[in-house]
Amino acid sequence: MENKNDKEKENEEDFKLEKILDNDTKYKYMFRICLIGNACVGKTSLLSRYSDSHFKQKYSATIGVDFRVITLKNKNIIAKVHIWDTAGQERFKSVALNYYRSSNGFIYVFDITNKESFNNLNFWIDLTNENCESNVINFLVGNKNDIEDGREVTKEEGEEFAQKNNLIYLETSAKNNNNVEKLFDYFTYKLIQYYENNKEKYIWNDTDESSGRFSDIRTNIEEKKKCAC
Repeated sequence: MENKNDKEKENEEDFKLEKILDNDTKYKYMFRICLIGNACVGKTSLLSRYSDSHFKQKYSATIGVDFRVITLKNKNIIAKVHIWDTAGQERFKSVALNYYRSSNGFIYVFDITNKESFNNLNFWIDLTNENCESNVINFLVGNKNDIEDGREVTKEEGEEFAQKNNLIYLETSAKNNNNVEKLFDYFTYKLIQYYENNKEKYIWNDTDESSGRFSDIRTNIEEKKKCAC
């Protein structure tokens, strides 16, 4: 798994990805990422803001899983990204687990104005670690940073937790559209870079030779055994 301590200073132009509106566009990668965290931390708001350029003050609780499919282009590489918004309520956990298992990475979301949502991050991380072996990039997001006067979790606390758990940290506001596009574009960029640089570690199923498409990526067990890490 990649070292996700975000000390790299990539040029932001490198990961400002272009959205492709044509659903039939040929793509090289299909990625699956999950938004995960307590109820009411703003997972649905983040997804709606990014995919639909839309924000509502109140959303109905997600029942099970909602999703969007976004096609993104980074230089000459096109990736189709399935973004799953998973419910935070305990009663939907069994449904969400099915999506965790095939995810390439997770966005752990907490509300900076709600300390409990931050304290519960270890629960969500343990849950995904127990149910997914294929995640390679993970982000930590402190949402609702437009409400500074109600902040209960400092930026330093978020950064320290992210560093301890090998996560990339960002603070966002779905309401003000702060860092939302950067979050999803940067996540996709990091996935593309990871798989481009680590092809020997994976078995590529359902390969379309004519398009170079890789629609299912599994860990190559033999290569994993050779890996010193």
